[in-house]
Amino acid sequence: MFGFEIRYLRGALTAADVGRGAEKDEVEWPPHPDRLFCALVQAWADSGSMPTGKAALEWLEQLEPPFLRCGELLSTHAVQRYVPVNDKLDQLTRKRDKNTKTYVEQPLPLIQETLLARDRKPRRFAVGTLSEERVQIWWPKANPEPEIASQLCQLARGVACLGHSSSLVAVDLLQSDDLRPDWIPSRDGVIALRVPGPGRFAELVAAYEGNRRPPLSDWVNYGRPASPVAIAQGHHRELFVFRLKSDGPPLPLEASAKLMAVWRSALLAKANQPVSEIISGHAPDSTPENPRPLPGPHLALLPLADVGHRFARAHLLGVAAALPAGIASCQRSACLCALGRVNELTLGRLGTWRLERCDASERRVGLLPETWTRPSRLWSSVTPVVLGRYPKDLWGEEARALIREACLIAGLPEPIQVAVAPVAWTLGAPPAFRFPPLPSRPGKPVRAHVHVLLEFDQPVAGPVLVGAGRHLGYGLFRQLEEWRA
Repeated sequence: MFGFEIRYLRGALTAADVGRGAEKDEVEWPPHPDRLFCALVQAWADSGSMPTGKAALEWLEQLEPPFLRCGELLSTHAVQRYVPVNDKLDQLTRKRDKNTKTYVEQPLPLIQETLLARDRKPRRFAVGTLSEERVQIWWPKANPEPEIASQLCQLARGVACLGHSSSLVAVDLLQSDDLRPDWIPSRDGVIALRVPGPGRFAELVAAYEGNRRPPLSDWVNYGRPASPVAIAQGHHRELFVFRLKSDGPPLPLEASAKLMAVWRSALLAKANQPVSEIISGHAPDSTPENPRPLPGPHLALLPLADVGHRFARAHLLGVAAALPAGIASCQRSACLCALGRVNELTLGRLGTWRLERCDASERRVGLLPETWTRPSRLWSSVTPVVLGRYPKDLWGEEARALIREACLIAGLPEPIQVAVAPVAWTLGAPPAFRFPPLPSRPGKPVRAHVHVLLEFDQPVAGPVLVGAGRHLGYGLFRQLEEWRA
C-alpha cells in the first residue's frame, strides 16, 4: 500500500469544480486525484526538475485509480472579488459609453508611486468548509522501491496549496495502512473524478513549455464501498431529497412542523385520486367521521437541517421523503408522481418556498442521503421524539420504555441504552420545548416530546425515525460519532 495524506491547514478549501466550466460557482469535492498529481509536478519543477523526481512521477502515473477517504463539505459559497489584472504600461482603456453607444478612452488608476496602470476584474472563488481537515489518497496494491518512495515524499512536502493559492495544505506520505475508504473506483459510481494516467506527466510538461493550459485528465467513476455484512434498518429506506429555495431568509428548524403539514396537504391535493393509503397514512376503511391509521409504515416527510457540527445554524436546507421498504411498484409510482407535482410550498407570512430535486452533484452535507442513512451504533434526535402516551415521569424509566417500544414499532432493533433529555446531543439542534407539540385528535391531551440518544449493539442504517410523529418530521435522528455525556 502507498498513498498520501493531505491536511487542509485552514479547515477549508478554495477549489472550483472544473466540470462547471468558467462559472466557478461550485466547490470541487472530493479532491480529484489528478489535482494532487499536478501539484506534485509543480513541486518537482520548483525543486529543480531532478531526473529522479521525474522517474518517481512517471511511476505514479502508471498506477490504477486510487482509493479516497475524506470528510464532507459543511457549507459552500462562491465569493465574487475584484482582483487586479496583469500590469499594463498603457494608462488608457477603451470602455463603452452607455448613453452614446460608442467607445471612449478613460484613464486607468495607477499603482501608487509608479506609472503602471492596473484595472480590476470580477472573479468568483468557490469556498467550502470541511467536516474533517485530513484527506487520504492511496493505492492498495502499490509497493514502490525505497528510492521512488523517498522522492515522492520530498515532492509531497513541497506542495503548499491544492486548488487556489489560498487553499493551504501540508502533504506527506501515509503512515497507516489500516484505512477504510469512503470512495472507490466503480463502474456504477455516482460521481466522476479526474485521475492521472500514463503520459500525464509529459502532457503537463509540454503544456507548460508551450505556455498553454493543460488538457483535462481522464475521468473515472467513483462510488461508495459496499458493506461486508447485513446492516439493521428500520421500515423506511429510500430517500428523495429536495432543496428549499426562497428569496427570503432561511427557515429555522422549529418551523418544520408547519412545513411538513403544508407539504403533506399539497401532496394529497396533487396525488392521483383516490389517494393511495401509502401517501395518506389512512387505512382503506378509514372515513372522515371515523379515521383509522394505516397499520404499517407509509410515506414519511423529513426536515433536513444544518446540524451536527460546531458551526451549525439549525436552519432548514431542504426536505426529504422516505419510502417504506417492500412497497408495491404501483404504490411507489403513486408517491413519485405526487412528489414530482409539488414544486412550491406557500407558508403564509413565511413566504413561498420552491422545491428542487437534489442530484449527484449536491455538495452540501445536510442534503446528502448518506448523511442521514450512514450506519452507526449511536443515534441522536434532531427533532424531538413524540411519546405514545404521557408518562408519569418524563425523564424516568417509563419514558425510556416507551422509546424502546417505539423503536420496535419503527422496525429498528431494541436499543441497549436510551437517554432522555430536554436538549439534543446533536450539535445545533434546538431544545425540545422550542418545537410545537404534535397535533392530537379532538378530545385528546397534548403529547409529550423529548430529545433522545439511542445506543445499539450493532450498526444501524438510517433514516432512523422514531415515535408517534415520525411520518411528519418528528423523531428524526442523526449519527453521533462518540458519546457526549
